[in-house]
Amino acid sequence: MKNKFLSLMMLVAFYSCNQTAKQTDINQSDSIAKLQKENDSLENVISKNVLKPDSTLNKVDDTFKKVKGGVHPVTLQWIGWDKPGSVKVEPIEGDWYSIKGGQENTSGQYLKIEGKIKRITEKELLFDGKIITKVTGINSGEPCLKNGEQTFFAKGDRKYFRLQNMTNCEGGTVDYVDIYIGTSSL
Repeated sequence: MKNKFLSLMMLVAFYSCNQTAKQTDINQSDSIAKLQKENDSLENVISKNVLKPDSTLNKVDDTFKKVKGGVHPVTLQWIGWDKPGSVKVEPIEGDWYSIKGGQENTSGQYLKIEGKIKRITEKELLFDGKIITKVTGINSGEPCLKNGEQTFFAKGDRKYFRLQNMTNCEGGTVDYVDIYIGTSSL
């Protein structure tokens, strides 16, 4: 009797674990498909030049070391790439520029950036300040603060710089904070 009960319990545990593994596979597949759709949407927006900064405000410096101020698009993928927010960049001291702005939607979700930024290399920006994101369903809907020095990087031939500290305060979620300054306009 004891063996039958033990066998039955093992069968129930096996079935339960198998169902959990199947649900995890489904959730991972859904997440991958959602990220691919968002990536395709971003590429589509970029290709249509919807996120093209005001070119009169972004003259290229011969040394590629200085930021030329202006207003630039900024996005957080959870809010969307199709309606970017904006950041204002203005010279303050040396190679540093102030940067302030963000993106928000009608649901109360937002991205806020405030601090200073400078170009380190053609593909890398150093930011010092605070970045706050608030998204329904992530971090229990509470704001996530990233304070202090952060790095933005433009991978490959991308025309935007992505925050490299991508992990949301929640721990398991990735945020794509992108500044569309353009790799040749700093």
